[in-house]
Amino acid sequence: MSEIIELYRKDDERSSIIKVAAVNENREELSSGRFVFLDTSYSNTKIKTMLAGGIGTPVHNRRGGNVRKIFDYMHAKATEEDVAVALLHPFSYAYYRMFGYEKVSDHLIVRFPTRLVDFVPRRCKFVPYDESKYSDLVKIYDKFSVGRNLLLPRNDPKYYLNDKRTVYICYDGEEPIAYIIYSSTQKLVVNHLAEGLLTVHEIAYTSPEALREIFSFLRMFEGEFDDIEFSNIAMCPEVELLLRHYTHTTYTRVPDIMARVINTEKLLAAKTYPEQEGEFTVRVDDILPKAAGVYKVCYGGGNSKVIRLNDGADSDITLSSGAFSRLVYGYDGIDENAALYMDGVTVNKKCTDFFRAFPKAPCGAFEHF
Repeated sequence: MSEIIELYRKDDERSSIIKVAAVNENREELSSGRFVFLDTSYSNTKIKTMLAGGIGTPVHNRRGGNVRKIFDYMHAKATEEDVAVALLHPFSYAYYRMFGYEKVSDHLIVRFPTRLVDFVPRRCKFVPYDESKYSDLVKIYDKFSVGRNLLLPRNDPKYYLNDKRTVYICYDGEEPIAYIIYSSTQKLVVNHLAEGLLTVHEIAYTSPEALREIFSFLRMFEGEFDDIEFSNIAMCPEVELLLRHYTHTTYTRVPDIMARVINTEKLLAAKTYPEQEGEFTVRVDDILPKAAGVYKVCYGGGNSKVIRLNDGADSDITLSSGAFSRLVYGYDGIDENAALYMDGVTVNKKCTDFFRAFPKAPCGAFEHF
């Protein structure tokens, strides 16, 4: 038999970090993992989130049910902390589905020749970043985050200080409107540098004009670097809308973040719903008490109301934990017809208002957690 103990805990005003382990009667560590409580972006607001990571078991201790005990412990703590959703980066999607998780984001890498940034003028309105501009970067990021799901908060100035990466910020007069974080590599070929690659690790922008300024900045590197690569644009699909030379652009899509809802009522209440009036009733089948249940949502005109019904109430749609998590994040824009092909979905009656409430939305995170 094993039990779960906390090995480490650190709390501050922004987050809580906890490391736990499954140990035997001799206090020998069998499995371990860590989790963090903080806010992430959802719809037009922030929701309290648990980020799980570092979960593992040495091969000689496997098949003992210890990881399941760790997840039971983490989900219980998340429920106590009034968390809305839990996120993780999986090593196996099939494995984490056993704990109620489902994919809610892909990682999208885009690469193209620098010479093909020819749809904007060469221009540099950017200036080098220093710590005095930290609040300006956060202002840009917070505005950029609206309407995008999963983005982590920017609370630590050290995040932007990295010897291996360069940060530039753009202003329109006194107003900060965009920033870019990038790095570069080149090879010495005989007597000159060649095969240059400029890697964009993160961008944030507050308008179409601000995004165009980022591309104008990138065009300044024409002749210095052969290619530009965005390391992940899952959360900023507007980048692709500006590209023009698709034949010469390569895309690499890698499945990324999984989620499972911890508190259904809390997540439904956080959502910004369409102006058009609608209502739906959804049943969520789950082992977690605050995730399971039947919920009626009425929305319209900028207002919404979430009501938890009795467990025997009829519903428009019945969803497993994984299916519910995937649909409410909307990263792949599944509609009523496509949902019929998903595991864990039973459509009981016409539920157009449910799918209208959760349209396709940008989802992703720049950093690994």
